[in-house]
Amino acid sequence: MINNKLGKFFGPSASYTGYFMIAGGLVALTYSPISLTLVIPGMFMAFTYNGTLIDTEERRIKPYTALFGIYRAGKWISTEQFIRFSIIKATKKYTTHSRGSVRLDMSRSDIELVLTIKSSKEKVVLKRFANFIDARKEMEDMTLIIFPEHNKTD
Repeated sequence: MINNKLGKFFGPSASYTGYFMIAGGLVALTYSPISLTLVIPGMFMAFTYNGTLIDTEERRIKPYTALFGIYRAGKWISTEQFIRFSIIKATKKYTTHSRGSVRLDMSRSDIELVLTIKSSKEKVVLKRFANFIDARKEMEDMTLIIFPEHNKTD
C-alpha cells in the first residue's frame, strides 16, 4: 500500500490559523470549558489534509481527505476505470486579508502526476513533484503497477 500525502486541505494560512486557535483555546481552557469551541475547529483546520492511497495488491486507488488528520474519507476506484497518466503543472494561489484589508497572495507551483478516469473528465492526483524529471520517472514506475497489461511482452 502506497500513501501519498498531497498537502493541507485549507492551505497554509488557514492551517496556521488553526494552530493559533488550538493554542488560544488551550490557554483559555483554564478559564472556561467553552474555549473548546476554539480547539476543535482549530484542530480540524490545522490537521486536515488530502492524499491518495494506492493498493498495489487489489489494484485500486483511493483519493481521500484525512479529517482531523485521522479519518480518511474517500472511495476506492478500480485501476481499470483509468485510461491514462498525465503530468501537469499546477499553480495554487492562496489569498489572505489582514485586519486592515491588506491583501496577501501566496502562489505555489507543483508538477502533478494525475490519472484520468474513463467515464468522465475527472482526474485523480497521485503525487506532487518539484520537477518534471522526477514525475516522469514515477510515472514509468506506476505504469508497471497500475497498467500491467500494457507492459506484457510476447
